[in-house]
Amino acid sequence: MRTLLTEIQQIDEHVQGTAAPGEALLFEAKLLLDAELPLKVQWHKQTLGLVQQYGRKNLISIIGDVHNQLFTLPQHQSFRQKIMGLFR
Repeated sequence: MRTLLTEIQQIDEHVQGTAAPGEALLFEAKLLLDAELPLKVQWHKQTLGLVQQYGRKNLISIIGDVHNQLFTLPQHQSFRQKIMGLFR
C-alpha cells in the first residue's frame, strides 16, 4: 500500500511540477523504463482536470446562489439599492 501511495505522490509531484530536481530526474527515468507509468500519469492529469472542472462548476453554483439571494430576498433590499446605485 505504501508503494502505491508513494507512486501516486511521485506522479502528482511530476504533474504539478513540484518535485525536487533530483526526484524529477529519477521520475523521468522511471517513465522511460516502466511502460505503464506514462498511462498512469495521463490518468492522473485527467483526474486532476475533472476535479478542477468540478470545483469551478461548484463555485459558479455557489456564486449564483449568493447572487440570487442578495438580489431577490426582501431582507437584502438595502444592499441591492446600494449596489445598483454604484452602476447608475
